[in-house]
Amino acid sequence: MPTQTPSFKNYLKRRQAIIDTETKQQEEPKALALFNEKTFYRSFLKDMIEAEKEVIIYSPFISKFRSDFFRDTFKKLRRRNIDVFIFTRPLDEHEYFMRSEIKSALSDYEEMGACIFYLPGSIHEKVAIIDREILWEGSLNILSQRTSRELMRRTSDEESAKQVMAHLGLNKNLVEGYKDKYERMYRSLVANAKDDRMKKARLFVTGVLLPILTWWLFFNFKVMIVALKGVKLIISFIRSYH
Repeated sequence: MPTQTPSFKNYLKRRQAIIDTETKQQEEPKALALFNEKTFYRSFLKDMIEAEKEVIIYSPFISKFRSDFFRDTFKKLRRRNIDVFIFTRPLDEHEYFMRSEIKSALSDYEEMGACIFYLPGSIHEKVAIIDREILWEGSLNILSQRTSRELMRRTSDEESAKQVMAHLGLNKNLVEGYKDKYERMYRSLVANAKDDRMKKARLFVTGVLLPILTWWLFFNFKVMIVALKGVKLIISFIRSYH
């Protein structure tokens, strides 16, 4: 068997060290960050503000208190064109005396640019997913919590986020949400294009045709005056001749 050179032995050692490191990383459980009702919102708002594409909130219950709390953040997301999707219970699955407040809060979210899906069947899961990479899950109703004691877990793992999305059946709803969004954008662009054409037509009429027409009328009016004066002279001449 040929003798291995020192450089080749070092290469094998480095290669084995890399393999051992990767194997250890795969075996180690993912680091999990746990939050309670006091520490959750600060970290969650930070994730929302740093979102690059999409924010999904799965919250069965809604309160006006939380819609007011999220107002500035949702407006910032809308200005940055970040898509926000809210999954919650239909209005008729809430206590009657709460429906007015919930309806007002939902209207607030719609005005702030959120797309809302109503899932019947007394859903109770509490989840948020940022850019399909950061997963928040636990006991806290994100859009209604106020004084209750809760536990939430944050996992920064794309595969975990996709698994939860599939488990909750969100993808089909999101497809419809994006379809509706871009159809509305298309209709808006078509309407804007029509408005632009109308504006251009009005500018053409007021800036080009109207001055030309005014000049033409003025010129022809002067021609008519001259013609009338000529006719008057001819009539006077004929009368004087007779």
